[in-house]
Amino acid sequence: MFSAIILAAGSSTRMEGTNKQLAKIADVPVFVMSALNFDKSEQVSEIIIAAPEEDISRYEKLARNFGVTKLKAVVAGGATRFLSVSNALAQVSKECTHIAIHDGARPLIPTTEIDRVLTDAVKYDAAIAAAPATDTVKTISSNGFVENSPPREKLYYAQTPQAFSKKLYTECIQKLGTKAEALTDDSALIEQCGGYVRITEMTCCNMKITRPDDLAAANAVYLSRKAVKRI
Repeated sequence: MFSAIILAAGSSTRMEGTNKQLAKIADVPVFVMSALNFDKSEQVSEIIIAAPEEDISRYEKLARNFGVTKLKAVVAGGATRFLSVSNALAQVSKECTHIAIHDGARPLIPTTEIDRVLTDAVKYDAAIAAAPATDTVKTISSNGFVENSPPREKLYYAQTPQAFSKKLYTECIQKLGTKAEALTDDSALIEQCGGYVRITEMTCCNMKITRPDDLAAANAVYLSRKAVKRI
């Protein structure tokens, strides 16, 4: 069974003063909508939310009031992504064999897509949600000139959830030590240890809310899905 870790402690620096986790989509706070999508998964047995330390009680109250029934704990987020995950890992039940880590600011992922990632993680020990690159990507030199254009068919945008065998993930933390703290992508931990990570290609919008315009776009996607009864 899975313990789902929802990361909702970011600083929202590009949101022009708005806390994106507390902003609303269809009257539901963004981080709560993310948590609710995991709450509906039969593979998830508990949910742990990493929140700003000063707002732990507020986040817990919101999650419970909006019906996150599998909430186990709300913990203080750290100064980095890795430290937030580490704080949450300390609360994972011994019975859970796998963990799933998700950005609270990705509220649009349906439970069906979550389950696809989790199923792959059970099969391969590590799996991440990802979308194929739709733009041509350039690598550049230090002076700003293009060096080459990698084949687009081999490029994917890493998203979340990213799910792992708990045993594999904790072993990699122990192996890398303090080097793990600099990683900004959860699956990079497995890569740095020489492990293999399965791509689970997303079949629908799984956007991350980063800027004010993203919130309007997310609301539009949500209303569109609701209109055609896809949520």
